[in-house]
Amino acid sequence: MKKQALVVWSLLVLPLFGLAQTESDSLSLQALVYKAMHKNTGLKNAQLEIEKSEKTKSQINNTFLPTLEADGKFAYTAGKFNIDTQSASLEFPGISLPTSIPALPVFTIPGFPVTIPAIDQTLDFDGNLWIAGITAKWTIFTGFKASNLSKAMTHKIEAQKHMFTQEEADLISEIAALYDKIALLAQTQNVLDIQSKRLEKENETATKALGLGLITKHEYQKIEIAQLNIASKILEFEGAKELLYLKLHQLTGVEIAELETIEVDIEIRLESETSNKSFLDRPELLALDESVLASEFKYKSEISGYLPKVQAFASHQYLGLTNGQAAGFGFNEISGYPLNMVGVGMKWEIFDGFHTRDERQKIKIEMQQTQNRKEEVTELLELNYRNCVSQYANLTAQTELKAKQMESSKESLEISYKEYKNGLVDVSDYLEAQSEYTTTTLEYYKTVCDQRNSALELLKATGSLQIEKL
Repeated sequence: MKKQALVVWSLLVLPLFGLAQTESDSLSLQALVYKAMHKNTGLKNAQLEIEKSEKTKSQINNTFLPTLEADGKFAYTAGKFNIDTQSASLEFPGISLPTSIPALPVFTIPGFPVTIPAIDQTLDFDGNLWIAGITAKWTIFTGFKASNLSKAMTHKIEAQKHMFTQEEADLISEIAALYDKIALLAQTQNVLDIQSKRLEKENETATKALGLGLITKHEYQKIEIAQLNIASKILEFEGAKELLYLKLHQLTGVEIAELETIEVDIEIRLESETSNKSFLDRPELLALDESVLASEFKYKSEISGYLPKVQAFASHQYLGLTNGQAAGFGFNEISGYPLNMVGVGMKWEIFDGFHTRDERQKIKIEMQQTQNRKEEVTELLELNYRNCVSQYANLTAQTELKAKQMESSKESLEISYKEYKNGLVDVSDYLEAQSEYTTTTLEYYKTVCDQRNSALELLKATGSLQIEKL
C-alpha cells in the first residue's frame, strides 16, 4: 500500500511523456476532443436525457402553480319532462271577521277542504343551451408527494450528470490514445526512413565491393534482406496510419486530409496533477449514490399517497336556454348569470387496492438492487485503480530503462559503423547493430506511448480525467 501511495504521489514529480505541437496551425489534442464531443451522438443523447429530466422536475414543481381554464358549450337540446304526482287534500281553516257596527254579530267564514288532483303528464321542451365560464384551480397540498418527487428528480439529474462526465472521460482517453499513436507512428516512420537511407547507401557501396570481389554474394544478400525487412515495416506502418486517420475521422468529423497535417513529437514534460482523489470519486459510484437518494425520496413520495390532497377553486359561469318552448309555451331566454363559486376541495384516497403498498415494495427492491450494484462496481473499480497504479509505476520504470537501452544501442551502432568502415567487423555485425538500434528505438517510443496512456487511465480511475488535464 505504501508503494502504491508513493506511485500516486509520483504524479507530482515524475515525468509524463506528453505531446507537444511542432506547428502552430496543427490540430491540437484539445481541439480534436472538442470536435469529438460535438459529434458524438452518445453524449448528445445523454445531454438530452438530462434536459428531459429537468423538464420533468419543472413540471413537478409547477404542480403548486394555479391553473386557469376557460370553457364554453353550445348545444341544441330537446326532450320531455315527465310529471307524475299523487293527489293531495288541503283543509283551509275558518276565518272570523269582526264587524264595525255595534250590536252586529261577528262574521265567520267556515273552513273548507281543497283537493289537488294528481298529475301524470309528459311535457315536451326544446331550445338552445349556452354554457360558458372561467374556472381557476390551485393545488395547496399534495401530501408532500410533489416535493418528494422533485427532490428525487434532483438526485436523478445529478446521477445523469455524473454518468455524462464518465462518458466524456472515456471519449477523452480514446481520442488521446489515438493522438499519441500519431506521434508514435511519426517517430517510427522517421526511424525507419533513416535506416532505409543508411541501407541504400550501404547497398551502393556493397554493389561496388561485390563487383570488385571484396565481399561475397552472401554478404551482399544480407543487405538486400535488411532493406526488404525495413520496406515491409514501412508498408505495415503506412497501413496502420491510414486506419488511424480513418478512426479519428469517424470520431471527430475532421477530414483525413486535415488530420494528416498533425505534426507532434514525443517529448518529456511535467504533469502538475495535484488531485488526492481515489477510486471512490469515480463518477459511476457518485451516480449510484445519487440514484440511492433518488429512490429514497421516491419511496417517501409513495408514503405520501396515504395523505389527503387539498385544492382551492373558483369559477365564474353563465348558463342560458334561449329560443325554446315547453309544454306549448314559448320563451326567449331562461338564464343564470353570473353563477359564482369559491371553495376548497379535499380528496383522500382511503383504499387504493394496495397500489401504493405494491409501489413502495417495488421501490425498496430497486433500492436494494442499486446498493448491490454499488458494492459490485466498487470492488471492480478498486481493482481497476490498483491495476492502473501498478501499470503506471511499471511503465514509468520501463520508459527509463528503454531510454537507456536505446542510448546504448545507438552508441553500439556508431562504434559498429566505424569498425565496419575500417574493416574490423563484417557486414553481418554492422547490420545486427543497426537492427538492434531500430528495435530498441521503436520499443522506447512504444513504451512512451503506453506510459502516457497509463497516466491517463490512472487519472480516469480516480475520476480526474478532464480535457484541461491534457
